[in-house]
Amino acid sequence: MKKRQLFLLLLLFLFTLQVSSLDFQFVSFIDYYGGIEPATGYETLRERAFMRPKVFGASEGGLLEWQVTANFWVQPAGDPEMIDPWDIPGETFLFFQSDNFDLTLGQKLVSYGYSDVYGPLNVLHSANRILLSVDDPFDNRRPDPLLQIRYFPNFDSSIELTYVPIPRPDKEQSDSVVLPGSSDVIQWRDDPFISENPHSFFLNYSHYGERVDLQFFYGWYTEQTPDFVIPAADSSLSTVIKPVYHKKQTMGAAYSTDLGNTTLSQDLALNLTENLDGKDLGGQYSDITLNTQLLANLPGDILSQFSLVYSYFFNYNRYSPGIDPDAADYLAGEVQNFHNQPYEQIAFLVGHFEKSFLREKLKSQLNVGFFFSPDILLTPRLSYALSDYWSIDAGADITLGDPPDLDLRRNPVNDNFYLRVLFRY
Repeated sequence: MKKRQLFLLLLLFLFTLQVSSLDFQFVSFIDYYGGIEPATGYETLRERAFMRPKVFGASEGGLLEWQVTANFWVQPAGDPEMIDPWDIPGETFLFFQSDNFDLTLGQKLVSYGYSDVYGPLNVLHSANRILLSVDDPFDNRRPDPLLQIRYFPNFDSSIELTYVPIPRPDKEQSDSVVLPGSSDVIQWRDDPFISENPHSFFLNYSHYGERVDLQFFYGWYTEQTPDFVIPAADSSLSTVIKPVYHKKQTMGAAYSTDLGNTTLSQDLALNLTENLDGKDLGGQYSDITLNTQLLANLPGDILSQFSLVYSYFFNYNRYSPGIDPDAADYLAGEVQNFHNQPYEQIAFLVGHFEKSFLREKLKSQLNVGFFFSPDILLTPRLSYALSDYWSIDAGADITLGDPPDLDLRRNPVNDNFYLRVLFRY
């Protein structure tokens, strides 16, 4: 209740500001998702009506800027569902600036590193882990309440400190999950904030050069992806497994440079979890992750982007099998796949291809995820602009092969398609 009152006070303060400019933007759509997984047959997954108004302005002289954004959606078909009230406030913040520093106070999305997909340094915010589309632009990352201070010692560098007092957890499925291999049940939480483990800090240095841009990053923060408290690995006992949120450290560096008509960037991160010895059956492993990204224009005016991601989990599988090795191995396999740590080393390649037709009215995209296995992800996209305000979008998310044979699937969604009518003002 106190957080809602503070948010309302912030809104009242914003509307009393003396502004020299005031702007308004509005996005709204209706969409339909259908499940087309061959193993389960056709099914309706979602019918949603969504809107996002945004109001923003600046004070006279431009020293103070502000923004208020809100999200609203309803799914009337089947079991009616509405947006969680905690997800209604979007990016809403005050921005103060002077000659050599600026300050942001409020709720805002912040990115680190140069990788556009699977960036190992981009760790500040929670995410929706049960998306129907892997690149959903409206319901993916969620802004956190924060205080950010940036200092500019000169024209080509900056030092940035960001503090998040109460982080938000990743959005997970809400139904309990039965684990038949160990006779346990996972009970999810629906807390809007991680109140039992607050305070996250992020420090970033950026240098902007003529040939190379650099970043150096350090974060000490509450990991938004949960670990699990496993009372016992014993199939003769039926226990309740609960998620828990631990501190994590990420340190690394990134660069971006132009190579002729292409842009090359690499993000390197060392992630240290509380499960540093690797013996916690329900904990994440520590890792070293490198993302190499190449942006290039291909023949035929095709914009392409390739991302190669490699991770090494250097404390992998050091848990004790205990009195029931079969149950321990089963739980370890389920938790490791949940954390996207199924092997000691993993690598995958993501390709993005984009081309426009009909004088930019028709935009086509194709994303391909190759995981060095028969599981290949294909996500074709089409968008046609009917006018300056209206467009029709369509797409699909298809993974070749059968759905994963896992009891603890983080995202239970299989192959699907969508149709969307969108209005932007």
